[in-house]
Amino acid sequence: MAVEKMKMMNLVALKQDTHSILREIVLNGSIHITNSGNSENFTMKYMDSQIGIFNDMGVAVDKIRPYHREKVFKKRKYKELLDQIFSFFDIKEEEVTLDDLQSLNYSEKLKFLDDIFEKSSAIKLREDENRKKRARIKILLNAVEYFSDSDMKLSEFYSLKHINFDMGQISKNSWIKLKANYENINGLVAHLGSNSYGETVIIFTPSVYAKDMKYFIRSLSFDMIELPNLDISFKEFIVNKKSELELLEKEQDEILKEKSAFRKKYLQDILAMYYRYKIIEKIEELEGHIAESKNFILLSAFVPESKVESVKNSVEKASESSAIYFEDDTKIPSKFKIPTKLKNNFILKPFEALVKMYSIPDYKETDPTPFFAITYLLLFGMMFGDVGQGLIFVLAGMMLSKKIGSIAKIIQRIGFSSIFFGFMYGSVFGIEDLIPAFVIRPMEDIDTILVATIGLGILMILIAYFINFRNLKMRKEFGKLFFDKNGLSGFLFYISFIALVLNTVLFEKYVSINVSSMITIFSVAVLIITSTLMFMKPKLAPMVNKSEKKEEFSPVESGFEMFETVMGFFSNTLSFIRVGAFAINHVGLFMAFHALGQMLGSSIGNIFMIILGNIFIVCLEGLIVFIQAIRLEYYELFSKYFNGEGISYEPLRVELQGKEI
Repeated sequence: MAVEKMKMMNLVALKQDTHSILREIVLNGSIHITNSGNSENFTMKYMDSQIGIFNDMGVAVDKIRPYHREKVFKKRKYKELLDQIFSFFDIKEEEVTLDDLQSLNYSEKLKFLDDIFEKSSAIKLREDENRKKRARIKILLNAVEYFSDSDMKLSEFYSLKHINFDMGQISKNSWIKLKANYENINGLVAHLGSNSYGETVIIFTPSVYAKDMKYFIRSLSFDMIELPNLDISFKEFIVNKKSELELLEKEQDEILKEKSAFRKKYLQDILAMYYRYKIIEKIEELEGHIAESKNFILLSAFVPESKVESVKNSVEKASESSAIYFEDDTKIPSKFKIPTKLKNNFILKPFEALVKMYSIPDYKETDPTPFFAITYLLLFGMMFGDVGQGLIFVLAGMMLSKKIGSIAKIIQRIGFSSIFFGFMYGSVFGIEDLIPAFVIRPMEDIDTILVATIGLGILMILIAYFINFRNLKMRKEFGKLFFDKNGLSGFLFYISFIALVLNTVLFEKYVSINVSSMITIFSVAVLIITSTLMFMKPKLAPMVNKSEKKEEFSPVESGFEMFETVMGFFSNTLSFIRVGAFAINHVGLFMAFHALGQMLGSSIGNIFMIILGNIFIVCLEGLIVFIQAIRLEYYELFSKYFNGEGISYEPLRVELQGKEI
């Protein structure tokens, strides 16, 4: 439950082993190159800062240059081929499950892909031609269906001497436009029918107006239907075309069978080619970050400590003559930002998503996930304590786990928290008299629940201070550790502030006047000393740690910061009162629905309102409480200890539809 330790990998290998080594590294999927999307060569940049290490490895740094890539792989061409094959055979990335590939000759395999594409293109061409023929026949049959009982011959349309005819299809809008212009048309319009393509019409026009009609129908986007000049009746023509359509549909069935057989035969080869393409794509990305000399290649990258042996074995598998060295994080120059990889157990891991939504923890920072998860569950459960409604969250989380991943698992966990506090409050689906309350009923003891939540908030803030102490010590920011509002000075100021408030409120009941006076004097003294230290922080911090960035001291600015700090202590603490308020509101809202149910005057109406109330509370109030708990975490706690200036660990690996291969 921490930030996993990183090491810097420095690799030297023979040039002849470049492809096999890079391939194994990509398949291993563990190395991280900072700003891998950047055009700047990471290895060259790192070597410039660590000349001594590479000299010890026998590398003449002055003779090193960025790696020159030979473009033997026509990436764009084969990506287009694969895309077309995937589209034609309806292949999904999810079907790629290959994980253990042997060495292969890529140029030979890519030639094989060309052959597959050529064969599949022949099937596709036949399928396309068949589809076009069937579409044309269907349109024609739809157009001549008006004449299905007619013995009139098709050729008679062409024997008209002074009349031209145009048969075709137009859109619904064009049909409206055509009807609106009937009186202005020098011809006769006959509507033959409607279909999914549009409206089918035939227009008879005197020959003298034929040219004008051509212009007019062009404005309608008239899709001409060519009626064949045959010496047969419409009845015979329709029978013939229907027979032709049946043959084409049988041919299409055969094409589909052939297509299915082809897909089954070559699917694994196609998937293998796609996977290999993805590997080569990553290899080319990695090549942009390696360096070379006359006979060697060099690569520097971050590797998690848990993956060091795995990466080492992968490299040795590809080349026995390579040299690989792993540096501790303490020896990595500060200008190279070490990536952050969070390491949590299955209970806490889903909460990483909410932490990352705020920011990525810095490498030299305590992982906030465990504290966030525990406090978030406490806050949510206290605000939404109900056994029945919590069970709904658990079941909803289980059902949605495959669809929304981490969020579903969070919903499941907050459901368990809600169930726990439901037993504490004695609440089941909003009903308060089914089970006894193990601790308290919020509505019956409002003062206690409000004070308890403020007390919990104070405890959480104090723990947040201790986490920040550790973070500042890890980053060696001792000036901030001693004098910052989130450091020791701020901590003592906050403790004294709380002590002064408690003493003022409670001294008459629990302590004597003398003890109370001593507490007041001591608290005020600490407040004065710590506020002075925080006020003078810009001057004092560099004295403790000269490496810290020097801040310009401004009395006015420091004064405003002190005022903001004091107001922040008030607001941070009192913000937690909303936890108790929501716990009370949760009960009160259901009481309102219960009262409405009783007003209906029937048991069915009462049950209906109870069900409706629970649906409303689970959906709407559940969402509000979910957001309020996040707000308390982000604004009242994270602001105390979470720096969040890290970069996420993003290993160079092949990913397909979000799956890591």
